[in-house]
Amino acid sequence: MIPKVQTLQIDLSSFGFLQLNDVFLLSLIGSGIDNKPELIRVSGIAQHTVYRRLLVLTGASQYVKGKGFSEGHVALVASRPHPHQQGKQLALTEMGQDLLQVVGSTLGGK
Repeated sequence: MIPKVQTLQIDLSSFGFLQLNDVFLLSLIGSGIDNKPELIRVSGIAQHTVYRRLLVLTGASQYVKGKGFSEGHVALVASRPHPHQQGKQLALTEMGQDLLQVVGSTLGGK
């Protein structure tokens, strides 16, 4: 499902698949943490959990009990080969940035 965007405000009900950890990971990626090992170290979240949540945040298909499925989520995080170290570099997509801004303003942040 594609989230509804209404005059620079995102309908948060379109993001029912997100967990609190996801918003925390999005905020860390938005603050400049751009690789998985650093994300795991700074967040304090278990490695397996970070990897699974990044699958959701990148909109990737997943395997559960040997069966593949895709929930059709929009990608909030993009990844590409890291230019300076081994592994992938993480960055927020435009939708990820918009979502983080709306959540921050809804919770009284920025």
